[in-house]
Amino acid sequence: MSTLPGRSSEVFAGEVGAVAPVERFDPSHYFLDPTSFSSEGLWAFCCFDSAEIPALRLGFQRGGFNGGPGERVPSPHFLQLHLEPITAAGAILWLPSGTYDACAVRVARGTMDIVLEHEGQRIFRLHGWPTVECEFRSSDGELEARLTFDFRFGVVLPDCHLPHCLFGMWEAVTRVAGTVRVAGRTVPVSGRAFVDHTRVIPKRQAVAMRTRYLYTTLHLEDGSGLFGYHSFDVAGHPIDDYCFGVFIDPDGRGIYATDVVLTRLRRDTDSVGAAWAFQWSAPEFLLAADVEVGEGSAAILKCWGAADAPQTRRELSILPLVLRGTVTVSSGPRTTVLKANGLAEYFDAGLWPADKAALSSS
Repeated sequence: MSTLPGRSSEVFAGEVGAVAPVERFDPSHYFLDPTSFSSEGLWAFCCFDSAEIPALRLGFQRGGFNGGPGERVPSPHFLQLHLEPITAAGAILWLPSGTYDACAVRVARGTMDIVLEHEGQRIFRLHGWPTVECEFRSSDGELEARLTFDFRFGVVLPDCHLPHCLFGMWEAVTRVAGTVRVAGRTVPVSGRAFVDHTRVIPKRQAVAMRTRYLYTTLHLEDGSGLFGYHSFDVAGHPIDDYCFGVFIDPDGRGIYATDVVLTRLRRDTDSVGAAWAFQWSAPEFLLAADVEVGEGSAAILKCWGAADAPQTRRELSILPLVLRGTVTVSSGPRTTVLKANGLAEYFDAGLWPADKAALSSS
């Protein structure tokens, strides 16, 4: 069931692992299609040139899906929603998942215009292409992000085979600029981001359950970037189908690596990833990275939005993790050592309680 380079995804059309300018992709890659997919979302991992707010993750997933091994009926009304600026002192997380009805998200067919309004108030909107204007705000007005994403390059990622569904992603590299407001203080920000478009197809499959994964995104000082997954089954063994990396140079030339090894992973006292190293290799290419989580992800300063919003790091294993580190890139005879910063997501099913609002009452 492996999705290898040169093959096509079952969720997104096109060759897996082939990096290209976004203009070369069919619009179906970046427009939402509620008539074909019961669960679909957009997620942005932003790194800013700001000491005050170095990073931010925001996004939504409309429609629940069963990512676990048990028999659960996902609710089409569930909306996962995050607005998460990371400040120098810690994370400020607005997580109203389950509060709004996914069916209230309005999607303009055949164009990029997605809006959620509630009781006369706009919660988020994304519109335009390939320059996307984005606004997200918390219902109480404490947080707001007004950002412009300039989409540049994209790539179809391998399908993730789970026992009850097929999870696919199209990922894009963007520039980002705008403002982030936290409790009355507005901070100008600019930098780079990875934005992924997720789609889910219900499907029964005899596959090992993915119980842990590490998603790493890094921006290198020469303008190149990389992202990739390391996934593990219940026995702690790597899942070959979903261990891969993508390296993109400043000119958009991409290298897709399936020979990947996580050489070290250290977890902190909350059992969340604190530092790791990995190697990716492809013909005439070797990449080695060594990263650690920065202080901005060491504490949750505030988390609200839903009655069961997690209050500790141990309750939220998908806390966005600000990264600092170095990357050694060897391409042919040339080897370069570069500083890197990024944003990661460490998921451990043992730390993640099932959200009952994501399941149908029927």
